[in-house]
Amino acid sequence: MQVEVIEPHGMCAGVNGAIAKALALAKARPEGDRSPIYCLHELVHNEIVIGELRDLGFRFVERIGEVPRGATVVFSAHGVPPQVRAEAERRDLKVVDATCPFVARVHRSARDFAEKGMEVCVLGDPAHAEVRGIVGEVEAAGGRALAGPAGAAAAKKAGGAAPLGVVAQTTMNSDEVERAVAELARARRVKTMAKVCGATKERQDAVRRFCRGAGPGAAVLVLGSKTSSNTRRLAEVAEECGARAFTAGAMDELSRLDFAGVERLGVTSGASTPERFFMEAVRSLRRVPEHVAIIMDGNGRWAKARGKNRGAGHRAGAKTLERVLDWCGERGIRYLTVYAFSTENWKRPKAEVDGLMALFARMLKTKERDFVANRVRFRMVGRRGDLSPKLLSIVESLERKTEAFERQLIVAISYGGRAEIVDAANAAVARGEQVTEETFRRHLYAPDVPDPDLVIRTSGECRVSNFLLWESAYSEYWFTDTLWPDFSEADFDSALASYAERDRRRGGV
Repeated sequence: MQVEVIEPHGMCAGVNGAIAKALALAKARPEGDRSPIYCLHELVHNEIVIGELRDLGFRFVERIGEVPRGATVVFSAHGVPPQVRAEAERRDLKVVDATCPFVARVHRSARDFAEKGMEVCVLGDPAHAEVRGIVGEVEAAGGRALAGPAGAAAAKKAGGAAPLGVVAQTTMNSDEVERAVAELARARRVKTMAKVCGATKERQDAVRRFCRGAGPGAAVLVLGSKTSSNTRRLAEVAEECGARAFTAGAMDELSRLDFAGVERLGVTSGASTPERFFMEAVRSLRRVPEHVAIIMDGNGRWAKARGKNRGAGHRAGAKTLERVLDWCGERGIRYLTVYAFSTENWKRPKAEVDGLMALFARMLKTKERDFVANRVRFRMVGRRGDLSPKLLSIVESLERKTEAFERQLIVAISYGGRAEIVDAANAAVARGEQVTEETFRRHLYAPDVPDPDLVIRTSGECRVSNFLLWESAYSEYWFTDTLWPDFSEADFDSALASYAERDRRRGGV
């Protein structure tokens, strides 16, 4: 079965923003504070996210009256009606509003229609928190809301010359919204702001494109919770296009799916699905590693063979890195660690070192937008004190801007495996800790990152060169004669295929 990642997929900006606000709130609590943080309704419709927030002390309630007076409450990404905001103010609640900006825009449109004296038809599920919030907005403005299929039917039946305002739940099937508005327009004079959010439409359109080009034997797997409206809509879109649709909200659900007869499987995810679950699922389907590390060797020899200076080789190597990062995303590989500059590389000619540092700075600044758009977290490992203040500022700024993302590019700059071990040991001793594997690991440069499953080295050299000495104890290695700037997608897939055939016993039998 051929497994393909459908792009774009996964979390939208509104969901990312809501989760970031919740995590910031948890992080800001004083040490030792175990008082609950309340959230009105589920922050987003995903069991993985909700479970993690519960572990951080969040308590989810369905009524604002369940929140103790003076406590902190988060309004979910789906928004709340004005009546709830007023009640929160009366109860002296500390409100953190995580409403999606697009949902807030729909609220404003619905209110504007009502204030102009129009009836407002709200397309969507009347039981959904988002639709309830929009209906409350209309009623607070003194208007009449007609919600859900029954409301749309009533609006059509009423007819008449009076204009009808139309808005929609932001996670609906975009084609369904267009059909519903067209039907209403045949019966009434319609003023419409009924649009699904851009991210939702992009993901639905991507499924349509896949299904159109996939041919017979194709199916779509939608990763996300069954409580998620946008997850269900993606499955509906696939089925409308004639493809089989599967859904899974956790790895155990995925393991129970039967893909018999499927020749080509497109994988997408709902707008509230964590990327780490998506990538874990894709890795499971493809049997690819979670973490790939690469010793990017051969830039200088590549340049020399073409009569160019070494700087040209490094620039060509940087372009290869961009491509490899894309290939990792397409294959569901969550972590990519690359060896960019070792502690020993400072011995190279000053002009080459200066050129490399300038290349690092230029690449990080020009690619910042791509990191954010592709939801890739950038991290540096190595001795930061060796970098110039200007380069370090660029590095740390990009780290802050991308720290909420789950896919990771980890760049080793001024890095040495021995240096990392020495630094970790000294840090443990300075804290008066007994050095065990567990305490030692806490002081590595990236202690939360799992050890690499696969280490790739280019250029024909067959040594580890002081790279991830502690972390690669049980890594699989793959060597190629190809120089790094020439490293191709076929080379990458060969490394992954070799990895998939290996039996990783880790000292067992």
